[in-house]
Amino acid sequence: MGKAKNRSFPSRSYPRSATPGFILGPKSAIDTSARAGGRLHVDGARVFELCDLFAPGTRDLPIPLSDVAIQSKRAVCVEVLRTFKGKNFQLSGGNPHRDSRSPDWRIHGYPMLCIIGGASKVFPKDQGEWRAVQCVFGALLTQQIRARGIGIEVVSREGFGSVFPTLADLPDGIRLDPGLLPPGAGAAAIAAALTVTDQFITEMRKLKVPESIGTLNGYTSAALEAVDRLMAVLHDHALTTPLANASTYATAVSRYTGRAAECALPAVKATIAYELPGMLPIARGPKKKLRPEPEEDSGYGSESDYEDEDEPAPKKKSGKSDGDEEVATREGFTVKKISVLSGMAALRMATFYGMHYSKALFNAKGSMKDSGLTGTQLLNAWAPYFELDHDPIYQGIVSKDGVRLLVMDGAPNPINITGDAIPKQNQLGAVVIDTTNNTSSEKAEYLAFFQALLASAPDSKKPGGLLFMVESASKHPTGGDLVHGVMRVCGTRVSVRAFFTNFLKNHLEIMSSTTSAYGLTVLDDNETLARRAMLTNRLVMRNGDLFRTGGTASPVGSEPGVSKPGGVELVGSKPGGAEDAPAVPRPSTDLPLLALRNRGKVRRVALRPLVAPAPIDGSKKKEVPSASAEGREEPDVASLKKQFAALGSFEAPPLVAPNLEAPGYYYEEDDIYNLQRYLLRNQANVAVLPGVSRPQWLQMGPAAYTTGVHPAITTNTQIIIQPLNRGGNHWALLYITLGAPDPLGGRHARLLYLDPLHPNDVPVEDLRLLQLPFPGIEIEHCDIPYQDDNDGPLLKGQDSCGAWVVHLAVHLASNGHVLPPASPNRRTAALLLRHDHNADIAAARVLDLPVAPVDRRLHVVEPRGGPVLRRRASFGSLPALASSGLQGGKKKPPSSEY
Repeated sequence: MGKAKNRSFPSRSYPRSATPGFILGPKSAIDTSARAGGRLHVDGARVFELCDLFAPGTRDLPIPLSDVAIQSKRAVCVEVLRTFKGKNFQLSGGNPHRDSRSPDWRIHGYPMLCIIGGASKVFPKDQGEWRAVQCVFGALLTQQIRARGIGIEVVSREGFGSVFPTLADLPDGIRLDPGLLPPGAGAAAIAAALTVTDQFITEMRKLKVPESIGTLNGYTSAALEAVDRLMAVLHDHALTTPLANASTYATAVSRYTGRAAECALPAVKATIAYELPGMLPIARGPKKKLRPEPEEDSGYGSESDYEDEDEPAPKKKSGKSDGDEEVATREGFTVKKISVLSGMAALRMATFYGMHYSKALFNAKGSMKDSGLTGTQLLNAWAPYFELDHDPIYQGIVSKDGVRLLVMDGAPNPINITGDAIPKQNQLGAVVIDTTNNTSSEKAEYLAFFQALLASAPDSKKPGGLLFMVESASKHPTGGDLVHGVMRVCGTRVSVRAFFTNFLKNHLEIMSSTTSAYGLTVLDDNETLARRAMLTNRLVMRNGDLFRTGGTASPVGSEPGVSKPGGVELVGSKPGGAEDAPAVPRPSTDLPLLALRNRGKVRRVALRPLVAPAPIDGSKKKEVPSASAEGREEPDVASLKKQFAALGSFEAPPLVAPNLEAPGYYYEEDDIYNLQRYLLRNQANVAVLPGVSRPQWLQMGPAAYTTGVHPAITTNTQIIIQPLNRGGNHWALLYITLGAPDPLGGRHARLLYLDPLHPNDVPVEDLRLLQLPFPGIEIEHCDIPYQDDNDGPLLKGQDSCGAWVVHLAVHLASNGHVLPPASPNRRTAALLLRHDHNADIAAARVLDLPVAPVDRRLHVVEPRGGPVLRRRASFGSLPALASSGLQGGKKKPPSSEY
């Protein structure tokens, strides 16, 4: 990443909700409580100073700086937890939360450090005393980071944002936002400051706590000013006491009278640099000039003239947007955002209107009125922000019929996590996720995962469920209160349009009629320009970043600089168009082919089409033989299979069941074949085929996947599983899904290619041959390295590819084509797989081999009208792959192997 130079600022402002106000619902009064989400407007000049601070090295980032900051903060927290050992408080943060639900429903790490003391009868026992601890820690950490040249000070309250390390309250504790401290030196500075702070608490228990510490209690302006005064006193103590330690800090606090100290920290000339390998993906979206905007403007900053511009866009007229435009995929999935003045406003709006949208979706007039869920009432919440009043909002709804809502935090504060795991629910009207502390790729993961839980309208032209992803202002990783609140509304195009038309438009009209509440909720012109500057300088994410995470510049096996077909495409808004009007696409990265929950784990593979051989002369074109031509003589299938099996050089299977746990044992072809058949024996829609070598693969023809060649394949087959031998000593996996038959007898196929050891080593040219039996096949490959064959410096091979090929095939077929998560210890996981497989291998070996059905109407024949391969004469004319009856041992690598 680039480097950001430290600068001094003439002042810091702490925007606070002195006069909050917010309205939920057409008949509601203005809510003036702290939880309402109103916040005073801030000086837009501060944002431009912030952008200028990060301008070097950030404007061309392919991902927003907020992504880098989140990963950096987590790395700091994890390292502090690893190195610090104390006795007066516990630490939490950084690490992902392990939950008892599906492993695909990930709870990501909180990017802040929580210092948790718990209830106590001795110092510190209340908020004021914990704030005294907070000030001591802030002064100590300031000295540590200045000594290391990695920062200038620790902010005692939330304010200018999370650029500086920032302290805040927790019940019986402290929360530290590490700011933009580099992970290594930053963690060392924090651990050193915590060590002295822990000792300070011990020393303070020996002294009398002065009455002035009581003035630090509460959230009044006087209490917050008292915190700032104590912080100044302790900064002065650090500067004037060269040998300051825990005991001297305890003495200084015990003598605190409530008066401020004149303290001016000297300037520090230093540079903050980050080294986070693997953080930045290669993908970058193209520039595109969009259509002109409609004259009507919502004031929420959701449309744009330009996208992904590298230079600041032209100045906009009063009321225009911030430049974060609506985006959509080719399939019509749409993301549209609104920006409001605070995160609590956005979070409460998403919760309130999500409930009402769900109610409207399932009631007598909604598109889900016949779903059988009209009368249901469901509100699940998991670790939401503690000030969110979702229960009172829910109870305030007069008729709750049809409310089906989930509210959760994607990277929650550990103090909000309860021991109760919520059950998974489908057919939800709305899902609200606080994604403030999630990276773009994590948000994209949630976008893919939770789509499966939303209600889908039976008619694609009618609304279905919606996902709301909310970012809270004051907790944002790079801008703090200056970033504002964001609510991204995600769903089908017609669903998003229905929500904005029927709910948000009405809300804006209500707010605009109440000047005070409107002004505290909607961005003014200056703030809109300020937010545009933050987007331009890549401090915060755009909607389009959801579709550009983890991609590559070009598909595997493709030539650089050439556009490739078949990918998911982002599209700009079509202002003034019909509700379900198709949008004009533009290229971007891919959505998964088989399961949306695989987003971020797979990449699309572009295939060049197969072409017919050129004719010998212009007057006589040689006809291409067709395996399905009428009147053709039936080939000697038995003879062809015998020749075909010889190409694999198989050995005879052993007479007794092998010990799969024996050191160095390599899964043979029959081990994999028998285990896959045995473990999937109850799934009639799955056809398990024997492994195939490359010489066999090169004999691919249109009849390769027919019942005549593989009796396991019938018209009821929806999944085909086949191991592919590579190099004679390694196994990959072909996982093929089949759609409904077309009028010509063919079925649209999709392939997921998996190599557990070398996921990016994809034999693209050989996979092209699948266009013969499956014209129009689409292919993606798994990007996860499940296998680890290196044992530290010994580099001892584990030979676990066969075990992983068995496991991946069974997991995919049994879990809706969803890839399993990678194990944190892949070698141990492989040993467990071998142990489980060893218990089944004996029974698997005696399982009957598949037999073709007697009813020939269930037989699959080769497709008609497919592509023709330009072949060499030496390849022969074998029509198909090996029969299901072919089994064997370890293949010997022919010279033409991979």
